[in-house]
Amino acid sequence: MTLHDDLYGIQKSCYSQNTKTGEYFVKENGISYIVSGELEAFDGKTVHRYKKGDIVLYKKNTLIRFVKYAQPTNVFEAISVVFDDTLLQEYAQRYHICCAQLPEQSLYKVKSDILLNAYFTSLKSYFSREITPALAQLKKEEAIHLLLLHNETYKNVLFHFATPGKIDLEAFMNNNFRFNVPLSQLAFLTGRSLATFKRDFEKVFKTSPNKWIQQKRLEEAYYLLENKKMKTKDVYLEVGFETLSHFSYAFKKHFGIAPSNV
Repeated sequence: MTLHDDLYGIQKSCYSQNTKTGEYFVKENGISYIVSGELEAFDGKTVHRYKKGDIVLYKKNTLIRFVKYAQPTNVFEAISVVFDDTLLQEYAQRYHICCAQLPEQSLYKVKSDILLNAYFTSLKSYFSREITPALAQLKKEEAIHLLLLHNETYKNVLFHFATPGKIDLEAFMNNNFRFNVPLSQLAFLTGRSLATFKRDFEKVFKTSPNKWIQQKRLEEAYYLLENKKMKTKDVYLEVGFETLSHFSYAFKKHFGIAPSNV
């Protein structure tokens, strides 16, 4: 069973299967509270793990792969509040807030806080009734206020409005080749148009993005199968293939053997 309620950016997600996996291109800043179950999130560099009662602040323009675990409660549930740029810009203008420096991380585990815990507990009752957009706006502003009261440096995450600047393409791709997202999103995150991204990519890697990504994923898959003794059914998802059949076909074509024989 999967349930997803959205009250103008205040969201509740509930999954009753043992695990749920997926990938997000995070377009807006937000905060999530783990009501039950556990969450594992990979941002291209680090695997982050969160459990019941944890609060996670996440940065926009980020690639995240997640695994949501329902055990031991048999339900994974989270309440999230999404902050769109218009809301944040109006809030920053009203309270004269400026971003002091660029955010260094994609995910921030917010330390236990009585006020924030009480805030998310209060949101639970909102999903059983209709609320107005104006009330949702007030509740989102309350979350921003509580976050800044808890840790003022979070303003660098919430109020950083610039689009991604041009960054080192090689380092970015080596960190993010596992994410199964369109080239246009990868281009955006490196501060390039799609055409410039493809042109710069061929200069750096001497091949096209699609060919390089597939070869890199297959090489990573071989390493995981041979050295980490992972199972084929886990590896294909780990390295970014959509289906097991496509992975098995591409692997055998590239290495001459089936992944199950490594």
